[in-house]
Amino acid sequence: MPFLKLTFSICLLLGFYLSPAQGKKITVGEVIERIQANVTCEWREETVDNLKSGTLDQEVTGIATTFMATLAVLKKAKAQNINLIITHEPTFYTHLDDKTPLADDPVQQAKLKFIEENDLVIFRYHDHLHRTAIDLVEVGIIEALGWKEYQDGEEMIFNLPNAISLKKLSRAIEKKFDNEAVRVVGDSKMKIQKVGIVPGAYGSYAQIEMLNRPNIDVVIVGETREWETVEYVRDANEAGFTKGLIVMGHADSEEDGMRACKDWLATFISEVPIQFIPAGNPLWSP
Repeated sequence: MPFLKLTFSICLLLGFYLSPAQGKKITVGEVIERIQANVTCEWREETVDNLKSGTLDQEVTGIATTFMATLAVLKKAKAQNINLIITHEPTFYTHLDDKTPLADDPVQQAKLKFIEENDLVIFRYHDHLHRTAIDLVEVGIIEALGWKEYQDGEEMIFNLPNAISLKKLSRAIEKKFDNEAVRVVGDSKMKIQKVGIVPGAYGSYAQIEMLNRPNIDVVIVGETREWETVEYVRDANEAGFTKGLIVMGHADSEEDGMRACKDWLATFISEVPIQFIPAGNPLWSP
């Protein structure tokens, strides 16, 4: 009897400390189904949000979210016994992850070899992350900047409490993101109070449209073609419209969105650990 009582007590303690979901299994397909069930938009048939490696029936040992499934990120995931990597951007150097153009390339081959040898599954979550009711990339960059209290409604427009020069704002972003590759267009001494943000690479039309919103002084973007928005801002200043542009880099503008994605996934996936693995900004300045 004492042995039975001791065993029962141990079981009670284990039941208290262990999550109810612990020990349950979940497949890649089930993870994707839950993602599809929790977005607030219709899931498109034509989308880049699909598997780039692996199969739907593979059992998941752990999940990592990341901005970019770089080889370094994949190695970190493997070291943590994580086999499902959810990436925001492409894995194989083109938007559609078409491996054909670099089929004989040694770099792509090395990456594929590592993925295959370690049974890694890569799922891209891009289109629907931006289309759902709460864009997690926007959530991430607002949290990283600490600007939630300055946000003008639900748009990516921010009214700073005090005017600041374009140079000081650029340096603050550089320091906040530990990013030495921030680039700027406009008068360094111009005073800024109303800021628009267009993260990632939405394109020049979205960036220019934001620049033309009432009283917008500067727009912070992820990346842009240098012969489009950059030249538009240069001509705007020459024409007497005082405008600024801060190009902070695609990675830094969106990476915190995948940190927020990790927290979102945790609200409906409890069977396996979920980690955020930063890819980092590859650009640096000499």
